[in-house]
Amino acid sequence: MAVTCLPTIPLVIFGVVEPVLLVVAYVTTLQDPFAFYAAQAQNHELSASDPSSYPPQAQIVTLQLVNVYLLLAAMALICSWTTSARTARLYLAAVALADYGHIWACYVGVGLDLFLKPAEWNDMLWGSVGVSVFLNIVRLATLAGVFGVVEARDEDRTKRKAA
Repeated sequence: MAVTCLPTIPLVIFGVVEPVLLVVAYVTTLQDPFAFYAAQAQNHELSASDPSSYPPQAQIVTLQLVNVYLLLAAMALICSWTTSARTARLYLAAVALADYGHIWACYVGVGLDLFLKPAEWNDMLWGSVGVSVFLNIVRLATLAGVFGVVEARDEDRTKRKAA
């Protein structure tokens, strides 16, 4: 039986939805890394039909980033489906901080003008900024106890008492 210290809503979001989205992004990007790269800054034209404008450095960084997506999917699963409340809270806090770096990187890349016009964002920017903001709010709300207490389950408490 799977046991977790997270309340139901955060568990579904961080233990199911987020890992699935990360794996989908991983697979999609591996199929066409150049399209992923080109879509990052929609206000800076790169011809999606001209992969020769895709330098090897960009390919390396793109594939390294997508590898981090796979790592994050695994970490989300491990840290969401744990009975250790401390592990889950530390994971949520660390990823919440990383969300800000992710959002800031998008801001720097597209500039203030586009960043402040969500109606003009492409799917990639919505995924990078919009989803990150949503997940960050849910992470902070989870840490604040909005969805219920993040606490060790009876199994985990019993193991600690026995030790």
